[in-house]
Amino acid sequence: MNWSRALAVGAAGLVLCGCAGADGTAPHAAPSSARPSSASPSAGPSLTLNGQSDARPGGRVHMMLYGVTRARGGDEVTARSAAFTGPVRLRWETDHYWALGTLSMTGKPGSYPLTVAVHGRDVAHDSIRVVPSPRPSFTLSPSQEVTRPGEPVEMAFDDLYPGEKGTGFTVRSPALPAPVRLVHDDLMDLYNPRAFSAQPELRTGLADGTYTFALYGADGRRVAERRLTVRASRPGDPDYLGKPYGPDFVDPEGTYFRGDAPFRPVPGGRVSVMWHDLHPDPGEETRLTATSPAFTGVVRLRHDDTKSADGDDPRFVGTATVRPGLRPGRYPVTVVSHHGRTQRTGYLTVTAR
Repeated sequence: MNWSRALAVGAAGLVLCGCAGADGTAPHAAPSSARPSSASPSAGPSLTLNGQSDARPGGRVHMMLYGVTRARGGDEVTARSAAFTGPVRLRWETDHYWALGTLSMTGKPGSYPLTVAVHGRDVAHDSIRVVPSPRPSFTLSPSQEVTRPGEPVEMAFDDLYPGEKGTGFTVRSPALPAPVRLVHDDLMDLYNPRAFSAQPELRTGLADGTYTFALYGADGRRVAERRLTVRASRPGDPDYLGKPYGPDFVDPEGTYFRGDAPFRPVPGGRVSVMWHDLHPDPGEETRLTATSPAFTGVVRLRHDDTKSADGDDPRFVGTATVRPGLRPGRYPVTVVSHHGRTQRTGYLTVTAR
């Protein structure tokens, strides 16, 4: 995949996300704002920047230079700015030059000119806006307004700040099954080399209450802590019984459309069981099963996150094998969800060969 081209699409206004290593490996797309220089590609070299607005000391800026051929630029395309730790060499990729420039950690807030030169001749100009360094922050972001037992919680530590160092950050909480290590996410944090995150699930049997999440460094020192209130669903809550429907029966080799006639397998054949729920319980993505005397065993229903599920209620699917030698007829198929509070039974018609 041409990652730099993907970032160039971001310059056209798409929201992007991505990664790049400090060694200059090609970046994935990343959340950014991109602003091309005033020169158009047809008029000559064109410079596009990502991450140059509200840049932070110690962060990164992604640069792409179009309109300069590899034969013309060779290995002598260089970006310079007082905001950087030093000159940055741009390298060729497919149809343009690109690089990641690291901002000086001691840079003062302000606007810094940026110049790109080819063999010592300036060909493009722009600027980088550096903002003050915010203090290190530890955040918890639950997936919903009310945090349920078993739900994932996004934990993030941002310590892009002068003097901060180390990477061994761990979160401990009685709400977690085990201590959780925060790591740098190269896919999401292209511009911040000192962002650390994880998304663990809370314990499924957690009692209602407010829990402390403490962040520790590699030396065992408590760096920060946050508190999170957890409450299980109750009668009257939309997610107490959810809003399930199904099970539906689908041809494993076909395409699912809501309202299709149920698929009718033959003995020894296969059938997909489809289950929908507008408010599934946390963790049901791996816990749901379908049982039937027509099946050779219990069928695990997995969350369908394929492209075909876009726009549909959260849906779960699993494929069963019909028992060979089974008599044609109607057989019950049962799915139990929401810790036993919701049960639905559909009837599968097995036909003769």
